[in-house]
Amino acid sequence: MLNLTSKKTISAKLRVKQDIFGPWDEEPPVDHQVRVMYTPFIGDEKRDVVEYTSLGFLGCPHTMLTYTRCMDSILCVPLMIDAAVWCDYFSRTGATDGQAAAATAYLFKVPEGGARGVDPGFFRQMGQLEGVLKELSSSSEEEEEGKKGGSSSLSW
Repeated sequence: MLNLTSKKTISAKLRVKQDIFGPWDEEPPVDHQVRVMYTPFIGDEKRDVVEYTSLGFLGCPHTMLTYTRCMDSILCVPLMIDAAVWCDYFSRTGATDGQAAAATAYLFKVPEGGARGVDPGFFRQMGQLEGVLKELSSSSEEEEEGKKGGSSSLSW
């Protein structure tokens, strides 16, 4: 969480957190607030409190509250491994930089560079990954078909 001492990184974090429901175009808009703070005393530890209120049985408000604590650097290690594995795969399969960026956008809170403009919704980002994998699969099947001179029986 030390990265929150920089104005650039805190503004990037707030940008993605403030508009997390933006792509859903709900009417009325989802009531959502985010507070991001850095406390030097707790260092790398991430603390997260989420309060969700909805209407329950007979229209009565129901509130669910969760509290999470974890070392922030521990949370990012699996994402770093995924990024390395995907980048290796995309490099070996001849993916363009744009394809690799769009396909790995789900790994980053604020997609930048070639992934800029990818919908920040997780399921839409996973759809980007699936789309790129299908493109790469069909282009490799076409190459194999060209080498063999026959048709391929593989399909998605």
